Amino acid sequence: MIPLATAQARASDLAAARNQLVAAVRAVVGETMTAEAIQDLLGRARAWSPNAARELAAHLADAPDALTAPSPRCPASLPRLLRLLDAAGHGEAITLLGCARCGRTNGALDRPTSEGRCCGWCATRNNRRRCARCGQDGHIVTRHATEGPICRRCYRNDSTLFTVCAGCGRQRMRAYRRADGAILCQTCAPRRLYECVRCHRQRPAAAHTVDGPLCPSCYDTTPRRCGKCGEVRSIAKRATTEEPDTCYRCYRHLGACVVCGRVRDGSLVHGRGFHCTGCYPYLRRQCDECGRTARTAAFWPRGALCPSCYRRHVRTPGTCAACGTIHVLVGRSPDGAEVCGPCCGVDIDFACRRCGHPGDLYAEGCCARCVMRDRVHDLLSQPDGILDPQLRPLAEALGAVEHPRSILNWLRKSPAATLLTTLAADQAEITHDRLDRLPQDRGTHHVRAMLVTTGILPERPEHLAQLTLWATTQLEALPPAHTRVLRPFVEWDVLRAARRRAARGRHTERSAVHDRRVVRAATDFLNWLDSRQLTLGTLTQEHLDLWHECHPAQRSEIRRFLRWAAARHLIGLLTLPPRHATRFSRFLSDAEQHEQLLRCLNDDTLPLQVRIVGALIRLYGLPVSRIVALTADRFHRDENRAYLNLDRHPVLLPPRLARLIEEQIARPRRYFVLQRSTDSDCRYLFPGQPPHLPRSASSVCHLLRRHHLPVAPARNTAMLEAATTLPPIVLSDLFGISTTTANAWSTYSQTNWVEFLTAGETSPRPQR
Repeated sequence: MIPLATAQARASDLAAARNQLVAAVRAVVGETMTAEAIQDLLGRARAWSPNAARELAAHLADAPDALTAPSPRCPASLPRLLRLLDAAGHGEAITLLGCARCGRTNGALDRPTSEGRCCGWCATRNNRRRCARCGQDGHIVTRHATEGPICRRCYRNDSTLFTVCAGCGRQRMRAYRRADGAILCQTCAPRRLYECVRCHRQRPAAAHTVDGPLCPSCYDTTPRRCGKCGEVRSIAKRATTEEPDTCYRCYRHLGACVVCGRVRDGSLVHGRGFHCTGCYPYLRRQCDECGRTARTAAFWPRGALCPSCYRRHVRTPGTCAACGTIHVLVGRSPDGAEVCGPCCGVDIDFACRRCGHPGDLYAEGCCARCVMRDRVHDLLSQPDGILDPQLRPLAEALGAVEHPRSILNWLRKSPAATLLTTLAADQAEITHDRLDRLPQDRGTHHVRAMLVTTGILPERPEHLAQLTLWATTQLEALPPAHTRVLRPFVEWDVLRAARRRAARGRHTERSAVHDRRVVRAATDFLNWLDSRQLTLGTLTQEHLDLWHECHPAQRSEIRRFLRWAAARHLIGLLTLPPRHATRFSRFLSDAEQHEQLLRCLNDDTLPLQVRIVGALIRLYGLPVSRIVALTADRFHRDENRAYLNLDRHPVLLPPRLARLIEEQIARPRRYFVLQRSTDSDCRYLFPGQPPHLPRSASSVCHLLRRHHLPVAPARNTAMLEAATTLPPIVLSDLFGISTTTANAWSTYSQTNWVEFLTAGETSPRPQR
């Protein structure tokens, strides 16, 4: 029996300790909290019991600032008290205690370690014991009745815990059981939905904040300085005692592979060392569908499937032979017909839980199209989560593409997607001028093409606009003395002529390339004068001849600048040495020309565009730049014949070529995933990327050469044949070439058309 004096002393000490705790808390949070409220918090923190109160009071006596600067070596009741004070609204007055190893403050710090109080995960991660199965030290997660402790790796590889997932059909660990009893794996299991406190949509939570749950689109981790690259970014891995904070860009599982010896991304293989992704020892067996030995992706009633066969069946659902509905056909009937999962006794259906479309599940039990539409909505939404009205046509066009997985890959990798996010977040009017102020890289060009294709931006002569932007940038980088000369030349000669050609629809990609060469040649010429301490006023014929010897390839480009400078009396009457006329030298023999023409008309293995362009070159001698500029409305057909307007007059087409052009008009090959918002009567016969522009002539020439169909020799041969059978005036009107070019070809073919003209003048006119 405890003596009365001792019991009274202990009761007095307990009361003093409790009063000390109440006073310490009130000194930090202020007089706003009553003693009863503080006593309630201490009770909920399990710090009001006798032993816990004495322990915490002794710690506060040794460390008076424990509530504002807590130490990891503290009683277990202190972290609980700090969290309760923070939840009560006194977070600014106190400091939460973090885990001694990972630094997180959102977990219970009930595990004392040598470093101090840690969360359960950190304490378990470093607490390794020998596994009864593999014999190595690991994280023990369960204990078998007969074997003993089992580590996490052996537990996850236990085949007795695996079953066929009703969602994806793979052998996976059980994670969720539906109301009908079907088992789902962790990937197919439905995630709990929360209402996001920012966008108010029902979505899985990426984080639970003080204000409420945040969806993945609205959640953004607080950026900190990465300890490896030194930049302020979102942290993927918190700092430990061995490594600093690591951002997502620097966070990689790198190591030296024990198989190939290269330092690459990979992971540890239990008991076999680090393996890179390419050398990882996946379980391989024979596929029951194609017979190849590969990694098994799924076990279906029809057998084991390799990844290729699995993706092919999942992405191409068909009609079940038993029930007649469209499903992913996972089994076979006794007579060999393909049937769906319910008809062969399994719960594998692969139906999107949102739209019900079978097959092609991408994430969270939804198909690729539903996931793509959600991500496009997030991409083009304003900060409040509402879709930008300006970008609504683009969102509708992206949601209607034929292959949604291509859009998902584009959203994940392309810098153009980031630019669209910036345009939506700025909430400013989207115009061509706004895009012109951005760096003119591939991402900007792609975004502009998408906006023009969907009708958000109006069409404009893009080659002329890009030439203007390029010329402005070039002039800003020149010295002031050169700018005073070149700016009038560029603006009033080069760009003015380009605008006139664009107004007539004749300023093509090749024209813009030539204009850039003219500006570069003028810039190089002025730099050459500076290197020899000359000016335009002191330029002589000898200096010009010397420059021509050093730069013979720029002769035609510099002639334009010299003519402009002489007209404005900047230089004297100077002339370039005459250029020796060169005759056409590359031709094909008649047999080669005929053989290639027949190949274009009859060879079905060639691409359709190659056949049409190759035949037009060999029949009519058209340049590729004019062929790609042809529009579909230039082709027309009467009762028995088909015609193509090359210029002002229709040209009769061979029946085989007419059928090829009709097929191209009916099913043109698309190089752009988006389609035009409205059908145009003047669409190009060979649409490019974007579709409101024709395909590049250089890419078509490269395609022809790749299929062993030369361009220049075939065109020279066709023009020579036409010049030998047609007079120059007919050749000019029919093929749309200048009379000078037609006369040159006629002269080159050594044909005299005087008799033809005389016969036309002396022939009797028909009587009316």
